[in-house]
Amino acid sequence: MIRATLRWSKWTYVILRVMASIKEAVGNALAFAQATLGPDRMAGARLEEVESSVSGGEDAWLITLSMISPSDGPFGNLASALGTSQREYKIFTVRKRDGEVTSMKIRELAAA
Repeated sequence: MIRATLRWSKWTYVILRVMASIKEAVGNALAFAQATLGPDRMAGARLEEVESSVSGGEDAWLITLSMISPSDGPFGNLASALGTSQREYKIFTVRKRDGEVTSMKIRELAAA
């Protein structure tokens, strides 16, 4: 939150700007993913990237989360712990104005 007080003569004006913090945006992205993908698809969820951007003409956070690919089957958590699992990546757009998740997209990794 940013707060500035401007004074002119005997009047005081307060400008108050409230926006979703990075922590709130990540929490909202995780909650949205859990609700839409379910707990099985959210196994081993990790925060990968946070980027400030503009989406649809509004300031937004782009939150990249990764989770264990369902193709790893029942041994996905073990494979993740050993660092051998496949991960899928999703980018969540979270409006800074109110913290609402407005989109979820698959992120393809560039070939090395």
